[in-house]
Amino acid sequence: MINIKVRLFAALKEIIGKNSLDLQIPEGSSVGYAIESVERSYPAVKKIIGISKFAVNMEYADTEKKLDEGDEITIIMPVSGGLYSGAEKNIHIEITADKIDAAKALDFVSDVSAGSVLLFNGTVRDNDDGKPVEYLYYEAYEEMAVKEIKKLIEVAYDKYDILKVCVIHRTGKIDTGEISISIGVSSPHREDSYLASKFLIDSIKETVPVWKKEMFEEGGRWKRL
Repeated sequence: MINIKVRLFAALKEIIGKNSLDLQIPEGSSVGYAIESVERSYPAVKKIIGISKFAVNMEYADTEKKLDEGDEITIIMPVSGGLYSGAEKNIHIEITADKIDAAKALDFVSDVSAGSVLLFNGTVRDNDDGKPVEYLYYEAYEEMAVKEIKKLIEVAYDKYDILKVCVIHRTGKIDTGEISISIGVSSPHREDSYLASKFLIDSIKETVPVWKKEMFEEGGRWKRL
């Protein structure tokens, strides 16, 4: 038998009432076997798990991957959207519970070689399809979120001619009108910074383990669940 840990976030953590589960499973078991064990113990999460992805030791993995003693599985539910600074001083990634100062991203990516410095701020609107929103609550698997954002930035460098990139993502309670994510990109020419910024925000919303809960007067719901 081997011992593994399953980390839980957002709606899964709320339903199960824990932020992690310790499992003992047969040696040679796969991710799929471990996930089935969770579903048997907590049938209420089966629907959510059915639309989720999985990571082993902060790397995305399929259900066939074999597990070893001490491995850590994270169940990555569909996402909405730490600190890393690149060795070449051209990348800054930050996950923070503090209010975002957009000027920080703008200052970081500014460069005398840039013909374009672009700043994107994602802000919390006061409604969802006309339904009043009181605030949003974001939760992140911070270590993996930083790692995945770095991968996306590296892809952006391969695709576009860009100089510097800064991504700051906020967690916790965020009131309407406040910034939830700030992305700064600089490039020699404007088209590359536009395209890189769009690529980054679209990809972050698709793959990075950050979850968003919309809070209404009558209660909340995790977005896209």
